Amino acid sequence: MSMSQSYTALRPEFKEALKEAAKNFQTPFYAYDLQTVLERIDRLQKAFPGGEIFYAMKANPRLGILRRLLQWGLFVEAVSLGEVYRAYKAGFQRNEVLLNGPVKTPAMLEELDRIGIPILGLDSLTDLRRVIRMLPRARAILRVNPDLPIATHEHLATGRGESKFGILPEEVEQALELARRSRLEVLGLHVHLGSALEHLEDYQAGYAVMDRLYRTHGPFQVINLGGGFGLGLDLGELGAQAMALAHQHKVELWLEPGRYLVAEAGVLVTRTWGVKRTRRNYLLIDAGMSQLIRPMLYGATHPVEPLYKNPVMETYDLAGPACESGDVLARDVTLPEPKEGDLLAILQAGAYASSMSSNYLDTPRPAELLWTDQGWELIRRQQRWEALLEDEQ
Repeated sequence: MSMSQSYTALRPEFKEALKEAAKNFQTPFYAYDLQTVLERIDRLQKAFPGGEIFYAMKANPRLGILRRLLQWGLFVEAVSLGEVYRAYKAGFQRNEVLLNGPVKTPAMLEELDRIGIPILGLDSLTDLRRVIRMLPRARAILRVNPDLPIATHEHLATGRGESKFGILPEEVEQALELARRSRLEVLGLHVHLGSALEHLEDYQAGYAVMDRLYRTHGPFQVINLGGGFGLGLDLGELGAQAMALAHQHKVELWLEPGRYLVAEAGVLVTRTWGVKRTRRNYLLIDAGMSQLIRPMLYGATHPVEPLYKNPVMETYDLAGPACESGDVLARDVTLPEPKEGDLLAILQAGAYASSMSSNYLDTPRPAELLWTDQGWELIRRQQRWEALLEDEQ
């Protein structure tokens, strides 16, 4: 990846603010541009007018972001009990939280009964039977596995038939019969094809499956068409098709964007600490897999923007500090030659960077900052060294 590769550059105001933040906060740290989140929300609402947006919390669950989404009228999608707790803490009501996920244990359902039952996304017949038995007054949607050849990384292609997610189309009738016999309120069906999808054809195929199921098994109150929108996906045509499907079946449209809303709003700021040559040319940085696991986990590529200048250019691999060969955040990045301590912004880190970060190698989690165009808000303090040990005996 070279700096000539197409990507959305940082807003100049945000870029300058990052340099100021680095004077007061230890690198690495995460920083988010609130204006970019607002622009993405506006883009989605224009493409899907009247659609209900359930933000996928796992992309970035910071309370400082969730509370603003609540103010702007968004709902949230959770995939764990902890995320439900977090959503309620942020101020969302029970009917503004959708809980998805493939396993809902009895202990989880008992706790939901205690703290308040969100809308439940049911992922299997086993899931359905357990909820019927333990939470018969719940409101639910049924997730469908459309059994399609989705074009994305295999770990992200949740709409393929071999995926662990959803009820196959031929099982939908049995699932609905079980629900209706129990009087469980099924609001509609749900399909989530995968993540980082860039091809309109995948969505069209998924929407066709949902159209057939709604013709056969309706009527329903809602249709949940998931998310997974690639950052470069043209939402104009997709939104028109989704809205037409919802109008045709006289249902409310639900969407579950996560990465699309926050990825480009966030950066991971790191400093350079030298150059090392083996058979590759490495630029040593203080951010690594503990703060950004996606390159190692998915082979994901993240653009890199220097926060310094030098007319002399060189090509590097960005080597993190972990004692792991896979701890390389980018390959073949052409950058101005840095001096020790110069700053880099690793882009598209607003989604699945902080939320997938870890304490591997006893690494404290970094500070997280939100830029409002009026100034910086600290939305998560850098983790204390003592916190790494406080749960141990």
